[in-house]
Amino acid sequence: MERGPLTLLDAKPPKPKRGVLKYIPLPLLILILAAIAAFVTYSLWDYPEERVVTHFLTALEKGNYRKAYQVWQPAPSYHFSDFMHDWGPEGDYGKVRTFDILGAKSRGSTTVQVFVSINHVQPPLSLLVDRRSKGLSYSIY
Repeated sequence: MERGPLTLLDAKPPKPKRGVLKYIPLPLLILILAAIAAFVTYSLWDYPEERVVTHFLTALEKGNYRKAYQVWQPAPSYHFSDFMHDWGPEGDYGKVRTFDILGAKSRGSTTVQVFVSINHVQPPLSLLVDRRSKGLSYSIY
């Protein structure tokens, strides 16, 4: 049996949309997901450098000064005795008992400035972390 041309009345109805696409158009869904990804990336951009500072301060908190000195990655002119003068129990902050990472700010493409409160001393300390080597130094900012 031969059929004639299809008419509008002969067309099959479209399949109903399922899931999220039923409520949100696909381009809008892609835009929302891209915005979420951008926000998460921006929020965690300096996380590796914040983590280095956390390792450093945790070593000081536990009294493991040699490990903290290694994490600091000092210049050859900054000896362990200098480090102990600055960060040891008799240093500027005394024995590190508590610390809080308050935030971080990128300084160019190679440095991150990490703000930290040590033993609730005010004002907070600002440390610089090199993005490549993950070495620490005092902030000049």
